[in-house]
Amino acid sequence: MATQKKAAAKKPAAKKAPARKTTARKAAPKKSEDFTIRDSAEKVVNIYLGVIAKGIDTVQDNIESARKENEKRMKDLEKRGAKFRKELSKRVEGFEVSELVDDTKDRFEKIQDEAKAQFEKVQDQVEEAVDNVRDRLKTDKAA
Repeated sequence: MATQKKAAAKKPAAKKAPARKTTARKAAPKKSEDFTIRDSAEKVVNIYLGVIAKGIDTVQDNIESARKENEKRMKDLEKRGAKFRKELSKRVEGFEVSELVDDTKDRFEKIQDEAKAQFEKVQDQVEEAVDNVRDRLKTDKAA
């Protein structure tokens, strides 16, 4: 008997996944009954006011830091001016021309007084601006 070749064994074909049954989609969960338009409006207003308050806080911080820096600079300038004035007065004492010195001294003091007055005016304006911002904040918070 001649040996017959056996037919090549075929691999079984991959089975297709059975079709799934379509299921009804679940309804989206209902929003809680506590949710109201009024609550959401209040949240929006609070967020808006929060943004405004942060901006005002930033402005106040900037004004306050500028004021402190300005005061420090003016104190340093005043200190240096006093020291320089002493140096000048020591140098001037050696001169025989006392009229010239007195006249120059008077002009220097006048200029110094004018500069101090201008600085005080600017400082008062800055303080007034800070007070105005504080008053506005208080009235906004009260409202």
